[in-house]
Formats: sequence, C-alpha cells, structure tokens
Amino acid sequence: MIPKHTASEEEILAIFDSHTNQEASLVMTKCYRGMMLSHEIKTIAVDKHRAVFQALDLVVCAALEGCVHLHSYFLPKPVKARVRVLSARRGMFSLSGFSYIEGNWQERLHERVQPKEPTYVSLRYRKMDFRASMLDISLNGMGVLVCNADNPELEFLANSCVSTDFQTSSTFRWLKLGGAIHYQKKVSRSIARLGIRLYPKLEQARQLEKYIANRKTEIMEELDQVSMAAKISSGVEYQYF
Repeated sequence: MIPKHTASEEEILAIFDSHTNQEASLVMTKCYRGMMLSHEIKTIAVDKHRAVFQALDLVVCAALEGCVHLHSYFLPKPVKARVRVLSARRGMFSLSGFSYIEGNWQERLHERVQPKEPTYVSLRYRKMDFRASMLDISLNGMGVLVCNADNPELEFLANSCVSTDFQTSSTFRWLKLGGAIHYQKKVSRSIARLGIRLYPKLEQARQLEKYIANRKTEIMEELDQVSMAAKISSGVEYQYF
C-alpha cells in the first residue's frame, strides 16, 4: 500500500519534476560514521511516489541508506527524504518521503566522527561516576549513551560540569577532559543520550584534532572499499533503473 502524500511532499516532487535533467545545483548531505558528506546530484525522473537522482560522485552511493538532506537555491527550505532504491554501480538512487526541514538545518551538521571500535567513557557528574558508550565526537563535543539503572529518575542537567576519561585506541587517550552537559534525551527509563560540550586543554585539543583527522581518513578509505565492492557485486537493481 502506497502512503498518501502530504501537501508539502507533492510540492517538493513538483519542484524536482520541473528541474529534471537540468544543470541546476542540487546538493545532498548524508551522515556516515558521524561525518557529514555533501555531494552534488542531478534529478533524473519524477513520478507520483518518488524521485530518481544521479550522483556525480559514485563513492557517495556507498553511504546511502536511511535519511538524507537536500538543499538548493530552487528549494524554499532544505528537504529531508528517505533512500528507497539504490544502484551503486550506476550512481542512481530513488528517494521518497519528502518533507521540509524547519529551523536551521546547518546546526546539525557540525563535523564529527564515530569511533572505529566500541569506546567507553568514564563520566563523572556531581560526584557520581557513570560508564557511558561513545556515539560520536568532534573537536568541541561528544555524544554518549549512559545507563543509570540504579537511579533512573536522575536528570543530567544542562550546563552542569562533567569530567571524562576515555581511550579510542592504543594511541589516543584522554584523562580528565572537562566539559558540560548540553542536552539529555531519554532513550528508555534508565538509558539517556547525552550531548556534552568539551572544553579541552591545549594538548588535549591537539590530540582530538589529530584523532579526528586520522578517523576521517579511515572512514573515507572504508567508503572507497565499499564502493568498489558494490561495483563488482551483482544484484537486482536494473529492474528499478
């Protein structure tokens, strides 16, 4: 059963239809391993239920799943959509579920990376110690999941000071890296996602910068490998494109 379109989705599809096979600038942004990847794409075809696009850089197709962001001078607002079908070898993909993004979408695009291996963070908050799992990290922030089964009613209050210890590899380790709670989002009764602003000292900041640069290189190499594998593998993609 095909879901009904909202008025905004019909409007967005109509806009893309009017720019089919034109050279108008359209940029797609996708989060991959914490990194924000932005690439130019071209509208190929539009029907009542989806739009088909061509990626100008085939490597980006290796990262395509879930939601993407689209922005262009001909769109009144940035757009969010979901990847439906992908032909990585041809650089073509279809999107549906279009909707406008309210607010400043660029606030969400501060570059960060996910650790290569599971990374645990020792978090000290109000003289209490917690063990958290790192989700991603940037030069001035970190996302973690923290479990507090012993005291599920505890709130991690915004702007409260924290201290963190963590090690992302045998080469990179941080002790007593200071920060403050930016936000708390409850995942379940005893699990919360925390956004932490980091206030590294000079040497800690240098280490963070070096680690993030190394991790970005690893992620791009991973994308290249996935892209090459997609070109070699066979599939059913040609029935869609």
